[in-house]
Amino acid sequence: MSSSTLAVAFNNLENEVIENEVEEIKEPKNIPLELEERAAVDLAIFIPFSIIGVLIRIGLTNLHSYPGSPVFSLIYPQFVGCVMMGFCLARKRFILERYPPLYIGLTTGLCGSITTFSSWILLIFKEFIVQSTPHRNAGYNVLAALADIGVTIGMSVTGLKFGEHLADIIIPKHKIQSGKLYHIVRKPFKLNELTTLDFICLGFGIASIVLVVVLAITIQVNRSILFAIVYAPLGTIIRWQLSRFNTLKDPFPWGTFTANLSGSIIIGILFFLSNGVISSKISCEIVKGLTDGFCGCLTTVSTFATEIIALPRKHAYKYAFVSILMGQVAMILTVGIYHWTVGLSTACNPT
Repeated sequence: MSSSTLAVAFNNLENEVIENEVEEIKEPKNIPLELEERAAVDLAIFIPFSIIGVLIRIGLTNLHSYPGSPVFSLIYPQFVGCVMMGFCLARKRFILERYPPLYIGLTTGLCGSITTFSSWILLIFKEFIVQSTPHRNAGYNVLAALADIGVTIGMSVTGLKFGEHLADIIIPKHKIQSGKLYHIVRKPFKLNELTTLDFICLGFGIASIVLVVVLAITIQVNRSILFAIVYAPLGTIIRWQLSRFNTLKDPFPWGTFTANLSGSIIIGILFFLSNGVISSKISCEIVKGLTDGFCGCLTTVSTFATEIIALPRKHAYKYAFVSILMGQVAMILTVGIYHWTVGLSTACNPT
């Protein structure tokens, strides 16, 4: 072999090695993709999504509140919120890789605000204890309460699965699988490091809360709805903060449980106030706004149903049973005792 041939072979080998090294640098293996997330942006994105969520819930509930309805109206927002949650969970990677705050905004902000645990607990209590239907004895009250429990859990789990099926149809898996690992990196708020999407989220969040506060002050009709959208983001943000306790070693979602139980206690107090103490129009509107907005967004059925599916079977039954039981205990302490000893009035419209 001539010297020129050896030189050409050596150059080809060297070029191949360099190309392989460049390829390894471009596509490193087993190095997780860092997805940045900032708390300030998360807080901002919760505001518009919470407002949209509570409006969807109120709209669906009012739409299906008609004489002769085949099922209680609250089941519709519970189902819709769980369908959306199932979709987001099935395409978590797809959403996160495009914009991490969008995922938490859709799941915690939107889906968590469409569904509500506290209103469901109050509904069960009203069927279980409060004589809401004339000529219905205690045995039928028990059956009605059990039906509310079974239908809600069943439809919520079905909604999650249906959302997964929609995800497969709308965004097929074979189009999004990248095989990359990723982890969320919490970054401090630095103005010079914000992206264009971050600025858009911050702008929408600030504009949304300013707009609803101004509307609540100036508009004199349907103020309970306006109050609801004012209080909604606060409930969502508190629930988001409490969700940090879900990562404890004990296989029990303490964060969601605390949020749901706290909201159930508060909604029981509000129901007591609106049916036994207050009577002025503005007070009733504020209480209704707190019920639908703050309590409705502080508590969630979509996350509750997701955790039931995710937990081991024994722990799932324990979690569901304890959550519902403690919710009813909260109702007894805040509403039941007064109802049995004094009696509830109807000064405000029923919550």
